[in-house]
Amino acid sequence: MKSGLKYKLGYASGDIYGGAAFLVFSMLYMNFLILVEGISPVAASAIIFIGKIWDAVTDPIVGNISDRTRSRFGRRRIYFLIGIGPVFLSFIMLFYSFGIENMTAKIIYHCFAYMFFGTAFTIVMVPYNAILSDMTADYNERTDYTTARMLMSAGASLVAAVVPSMIIKTVGGPVNGPAQKTGYLVMALVLAAVFASCWVATFFGTFEKKDYSACTRMTIREWLSVFRNRSYRFFLGFFLSFQIAVDLMLALFIFYIDLVVLKYQSYELVMGTLLVLSLVFMVFQGMLARKWGKVFPLFIGMPVWILASVIFLFIDSSTPVFVLCLMAALVAVGSSAGNLSTWSTLIDIYDVDEIMTGTRREGIYSGFTTFIRKSASGVAVFVLGIGLKGLGFDQNQYNLLKASSVNFDPSIYAGAQLVQGIKWLFVIIPVVLLSLTLYFAARYKLNNRRFDTLHKGIALFKSKGSIDSLDAAEIADIELVTGIKKSELWTRC
Repeated sequence: MKSGLKYKLGYASGDIYGGAAFLVFSMLYMNFLILVEGISPVAASAIIFIGKIWDAVTDPIVGNISDRTRSRFGRRRIYFLIGIGPVFLSFIMLFYSFGIENMTAKIIYHCFAYMFFGTAFTIVMVPYNAILSDMTADYNERTDYTTARMLMSAGASLVAAVVPSMIIKTVGGPVNGPAQKTGYLVMALVLAAVFASCWVATFFGTFEKKDYSACTRMTIREWLSVFRNRSYRFFLGFFLSFQIAVDLMLALFIFYIDLVVLKYQSYELVMGTLLVLSLVFMVFQGMLARKWGKVFPLFIGMPVWILASVIFLFIDSSTPVFVLCLMAALVAVGSSAGNLSTWSTLIDIYDVDEIMTGTRREGIYSGFTTFIRKSASGVAVFVLGIGLKGLGFDQNQYNLLKASSVNFDPSIYAGAQLVQGIKWLFVIIPVVLLSLTLYFAARYKLNNRRFDTLHKGIALFKSKGSIDSLDAAEIADIELVTGIKKSELWTRC
């Protein structure tokens, strides 16, 4: 089996796009539509809603297609080549409307552009999430690859949090509005070239096995069969609870800094502290995962983040900025642990499914996981928006005032009810969701020893057609992680 720094860097390069593209989108796209393109907040929200639905629906479809693909470049790597053009063009189209003036036409165009961006993202990222199980079957080496991936993603996110706005303001000027169109175009061209190049590096820096199992049919039943997998059910529990906690925390973070503690001028410093230390702590979390198992970092990181969330209750506008940075450091311990554990654990789920079904269905699991994650996150953010609306907060109005008014005063804008509401949401949401993360992680039983037993069982099924030569303890371990009886193993769903 190939290994080494070349392949770790090649594999990790794919998540430069995964880590940076959606961060840039989240930070800039809504403001671009409203302030630069002049689209109404309602229409801009509709564009994003339609695009997210399309994006989520395509994930399991592409996953199944990649499972069924046969080419000289493999099942997954071929999509890294196919995706280079769409990745480049779609990112430019997000931030450039080719001079369209009619508002209806502009809205339709941006709806298509976002759907195209989601499709390009899916074409490369779903096969990318599936390929690592082909590159190595070693439990700890998979952790090393995932650590490299998360480090690359975190580094790309850190750059993406700063550089795009610098390009926009340098080329288009400091005032948010139509005058920045050229700045947004230059930014998009630069990042699109970087993102497309990443997939060239990933194509040449990855490889696949050639012993493909039989193709699976693309049916609803086939997709839903993933829930037979006991380890996958618990994985989804801690994966979704953690990822949604991150999404909602990031959605609330700027409002907490601006409206609750009244320190918007320090937002970049606090957020930068979180991103930088997430990068630093990732190495430490990787060491823990290698020694104690892939879910172990969750039992360190989640309690630390929960503690930080409770402390946020006692922070107000008189709190020094260095204390906020310290809190961001504690959150970084949790975010680095969660990102490493969730993404490294997903790869092993494919092996659990293989001993259950006798087939390799990485694409189905990758696509379905991405679909569930995006859908759950979209619903959670939507519900959060309703909750903020109930507190009297209009995010579109806030964004417009923040971007267009040099005299915006958050202490006047936000009433006591809104301030207390955001503070409690910022505390309660992580405490509840991260507690669920710990609960499901504690019920997840696939460790290094049981992983080796799984592979031993798979080898026996392939060579002898049964696992009768395993001892009772080994068979019990396989039944524990799969959730089905020995007689049901190695049978198609």
